[in-house]
Amino acid sequence: MFARAALPVLLAAALAGCGDKVPQSEAAKKLGSQPKQVVDKAAADVNKALQQGAERRQEADSRQ
Repeated sequence: MFARAALPVLLAAALAGCGDKVPQSEAAKKLGSQPKQVVDKAAADVNKALQQGAERRQEADSRQ
């Protein structure tokens, strides 16, 4: 009786332990890297906008 109750738990633990050993396909790696690329592009765009704003502010200050 105990073996029947423990079998699903042991099976789940064994499968969970194998999760890190499964190789990722190239498509999965590309799909996983897309959110990072989006964040990096957004950060670059924000930095560019901040730099342009600072340059415009300096130009406006120099005109006064």
